[in-house]
Amino acid sequence: MSKKRSFRGIISRRVVNMVITILGIMTLNFFLIHLMPGEPILNMVPRDPKFDDSLKWELMEKFRLNESLPEQYLIYMYNAITLDWGTSYMANSRPVLDIIVSDMRWTLLLVGASTIFTILIGMIIGAYSAFRRGGPFDLGASAVSLFFYGMPVFWFAIILQMLFTSYPLGLNWWPQFPLAGYYDTVTYGAELKWTLPVILSMIKHLIVPSLTLAFATVAGISLVMRSSLIDVFTEDYIQTARAKGCSDFVVLRKHALPNGLPPMVALIAMDIAFIIGGAYQVEVIFNYPGIGWRTIKAIYELDFPILQFIIVIGGVAVVVANFIGDLVLLYIDPRIKMT
Repeated sequence: MSKKRSFRGIISRRVVNMVITILGIMTLNFFLIHLMPGEPILNMVPRDPKFDDSLKWELMEKFRLNESLPEQYLIYMYNAITLDWGTSYMANSRPVLDIIVSDMRWTLLLVGASTIFTILIGMIIGAYSAFRRGGPFDLGASAVSLFFYGMPVFWFAIILQMLFTSYPLGLNWWPQFPLAGYYDTVTYGAELKWTLPVILSMIKHLIVPSLTLAFATVAGISLVMRSSLIDVFTEDYIQTARAKGCSDFVVLRKHALPNGLPPMVALIAMDIAFIIGGAYQVEVIFNYPGIGWRTIKAIYELDFPILQFIIVIGGVAVVVANFIGDLVLLYIDPRIKMT
């Protein structure tokens, strides 16, 4: 019972900390966005000196921009807690929630695919590098990982876009992928229909952007996995397993990997933030209309309701990912104690 109570106490404290962090993100989000230069109302009215100002005041009243900043903050917090995120200033006054839900599916598809690639490729490379420490594969993989680790995501996205969306050097045998978009809307229409040809088109459009994100973050996974397993391979129980006649594969899978996973869980949870941040750059470069593409558009248009919602859900995603990572660490390694 004491262990159960201790575990419940840890969970309760973490939940309280998570709620406080989210409220802090929401508050900071509101004031930082309102410090942005420019007036959003000027983007909503025609730029004509002969224009009647009456519509301007109507729009300010409609979006409650005529309220004082403290009043706007209280309205914002109440609406956020009740999941009423208002309407967009620019996107035909559509509800913000509808816009974000529509864009979110594409970002989740992109981030989900790249995360799977990142974890699988990074852990396999890191594990094999540690297992063949000092060998040609280890040296080559470490050099390549360090190169990708220090590489800007947007630069790599541009390079891949140049290589795989045109015929470089006249090599018509080079694999070609679509330049932009999330599926071929010219062939299959703007209205999304979940048919097999459309799904195949989505996959084809997703390959290069997801691999861009994956290779931009796989380096950190592989390097940490390698370092963690190298430490594990020096432990006595590894030597004991080898002395018992266990094969190298059994030693790696049953003894080394389970004990080398705790640092990986924490890193993967933190990498979600970097993947989401990198997705913004990739979506803009590949014109992939997800949350990142919408964010950049909202910044140019000073569309505060959309910006506020996107920043909040991004912060919440990172906080929740770290919370889940902590729970997984507690489960796979009971020696860990968190306050």
